[in-house]
Amino acid sequence: MGIIILTLDQVLRTGAPQHYDALILFVIIDFLIGALAFPMPQNMMLKVAAIWSALRILIQLADVMLGPMFQFSYSQFADYLFNPVSALPASLGNPAGIPPVPIDIILLCDIVILATVAHASMKK
Repeated sequence: MGIIILTLDQVLRTGAPQHYDALILFVIIDFLIGALAFPMPQNMMLKVAAIWSALRILIQLADVMLGPMFQFSYSQFADYLFNPVSALPASLGNPAGIPPVPIDIILLCDIVILATVAHASMKK
C-alpha cells in the first residue's frame, strides 16, 4: 500500500517531500521486517510486528496534527488522510480515494496484526 501511495499521491511528492521520503523509509522497513519474519523465532517476530504496527498507527494518527502546516484544519486533514470519499477538491492532484484507501488499508492491517499478536499472547 505504501508503494501505491508513493506512486499515485502527487500532493505528497510535490507538497511534502520530507513525508514522501519518510514513506519510502517506511516501505523499506516493511519489506525488511517481512523478509526477517521468516527466519526469526516466532516470539521475536510477534514482538517486532506488534511494535512496528503500534508505531505506524501512532504515526498515522499523529499526522493529523500536521494539518495546519498544509493550511488545513485538523478535521479537514483527517478527512484528507482517512476518508476514502473525501470532499477535497480534485485540483489538489489526487484522484478520489488516494491516499485514504491505501492509508486505511495499512491502518486496518496494523490493527489486525496487533489483534493477532494479542490473541497469540493470550493462548500462551
